[in-house]
Amino acid sequence: MASPTKKLKVRRALAKASAAKGRKNKIRREGSTAPRLPLNMPNANEKAVQAAKA
Repeated sequence: MASPTKKLKVRRALAKASAAKGRKNKIRREGSTAPRLPLNMPNANEKAVQAAKA
């Protein structure tokens, strides 16, 4: 029988691999950009800079 330490190491490695696979699949499905982030709108800092110039 394998030692408890070895079993733990194997179980952790499998969990990490599974999590990575799920994360990568989600990125492939949905993309890495936040879903509600309109790319054509300025961010808050740009708005502040524009307001300071005006």
